[in-house]
Amino acid sequence: MNGWELEKPNEDILFGKKKRIKEYAQQNPLAGTDKKGDVLLIIRKYHPSLNCSPDDPLYRSDTYRMCLAYYDAMSYSYFELPSGLHYTGVEARIDKNTGKAIITIHADGISRTTNVTELYQKLSNTTPMDEDAKMAAFISLDNTVNTVKRAAIEVTEVQSEILGTLLQDEQFDDWWISAPTAIPYLDGQALIFTYTDFNPAEDKAFITEADETIRNFLSLTAIDRLAASAHVYKNCMEFLDAIGYNEEEDALWKIKDPQQIWRQVRYNQCYVSREPYEDQQVYLRLSCECNWEQEHGLQLVFNKQGKLVRVSAEDGDILGYEGDGMIS
Repeated sequence: MNGWELEKPNEDILFGKKKRIKEYAQQNPLAGTDKKGDVLLIIRKYHPSLNCSPDDPLYRSDTYRMCLAYYDAMSYSYFELPSGLHYTGVEARIDKNTGKAIITIHADGISRTTNVTELYQKLSNTTPMDEDAKMAAFISLDNTVNTVKRAAIEVTEVQSEILGTLLQDEQFDDWWISAPTAIPYLDGQALIFTYTDFNPAEDKAFITEADETIRNFLSLTAIDRLAASAHVYKNCMEFLDAIGYNEEEDALWKIKDPQQIWRQVRYNQCYVSREPYEDQQVYLRLSCECNWEQEHGLQLVFNKQGKLVRVSAEDGDILGYEGDGMIS
């Protein structure tokens, strides 16, 4: 197994179809899940510059990066590992104090325990590192980041002035789900709004800020969506340029009017959450499927004022690293 056999494991986690993930982890010694199957880890080889297998028939490469892939219901990330080690396994468990995954990587008699926050800080795939630096970073992993104990969640519903009652998700206790709500930005199509990573006992200001964010988003119309066409069209064209011409995407290559790009987009739902790393403001993410990036989809990110601030693949981030997808 090369670690690339599964398609869209995030969706399996999100919709509770975890049997396939657990079976895969049992079959692949370099894959692991937590007991519930909320997190999937895979150690695998990546193309030297693209987010794909070096065995991809369209983008073959004789060189590769060894990486750890991390999937949960809302995000997909991968972190560079030293290529000189022989990896023998990876494990995941959920820390009951923080609600986050604790990750243990085994290689050549070495075991290192860490978490996603520490991996972002030390082994991010966006930071160029030579093998010596990767090895030093790997050896230093010790799970000392992000160990604050989480307050208990003792309610099963929260109230929004805009959306009414949001019920606690059955899988994730810090997710809260609304009834479908009509969205003028999408010509009246109704979508569910989900608060994610929200603990009412820890973030007293969240609901007020979320209401402001949702109110301003719902004030937008289809005219505002069409005004954003150039940004979505740009995302499509940049993706096509990166992968090169493929006959299957010929219809996409022929699009010349940016407003026609919306015909290639399908809307899933809206996620509202607080950005955890940079400005820690509340944002709304409109989650979409699109005909060009079928694996990672498309997201439109709106700030509290209702301004579109980012158009990108659904990469697990609200604000793009080093400006990726951000709109100035």
